[in-house]
Amino acid sequence: MRGIYSVVLFCAAPFLAPSATTSVCSPYTFIGRVMDASHDAFSSNRVAKIEAANANGDLLARTKTFFRADSRRNYALQIPMATGEVDGYAIQNATLDIAVTDDLGKVWRGVVVNPEVGVPGGVREVDIILGEDMDGDGIDDSLYARLKAQWEDSDYWRPGETFDPHKDYDGDGMSTIAEALAGTNPYDPEDVFRITAFSSSSSSALAFNAVGGRSYTVVEAHSLSAKDWKTREFFLPDSDVPANVLSVPSGSRSSSSTVYLLPSGTNAFFRVRVE
Repeated sequence: MRGIYSVVLFCAAPFLAPSATTSVCSPYTFIGRVMDASHDAFSSNRVAKIEAANANGDLLARTKTFFRADSRRNYALQIPMATGEVDGYAIQNATLDIAVTDDLGKVWRGVVVNPEVGVPGGVREVDIILGEDMDGDGIDDSLYARLKAQWEDSDYWRPGETFDPHKDYDGDGMSTIAEALAGTNPYDPEDVFRITAFSSSSSSALAFNAVGGRSYTVVEAHSLSAKDWKTREFFLPDSDVPANVLSVPSGSRSSSSTVYLLPSGTNAFFRVRVE
């Protein structure tokens, strides 16, 4: 995805429109990921449709989700723009109605916060989560209900205890909600996201357990207390093209994945981030 969307402020010559001074501009692009309530990204096995309309309900743009292993993003929605009011085009600062139809046919609205278009040629990264948080606790209601039901059916349920999604019931070092978002079982101490192996030679091999529907990046810093961890490029097995993200299709089984880091000549600490 990198390098595809250039931010260029451009307006073409006037065209046939209500005003002779109206011009067509470079589109404004929303990019990111469409995910369900459990943060499983839509991919080749699950396709969602994204549509954008103006305040009058006129359709301006439509696209579908896609899957690329070298990108954490799975959609790109380009909004056609003009300098004035023209059918089929948006103007800068206009508010859109962005709707997503999931793979079950349910239509989700209001899934993009502040869905305004910016300057022509601009790009905004927006991750779209298809869920509802009616009680305002920051956790999707259906995800909360599922985790609570699993807890009540697990060995960690205790009579009279209130379910807490931020608690680490299985004692593996990750909270219940963190494991749910990472795609692991929060009630199984053996199933947790972790680096499983690391070896350093001509290239450093770093292995971790990957889950379908998740994207993984490697970050590095020269101190564990560092506030800013920088993304580190790596090579995937059987590839000589550097990448900075490993995206696993939804529906794929959990498996051990290995990436290779070229030596940088300096000592560093590494982390693998899952989204």
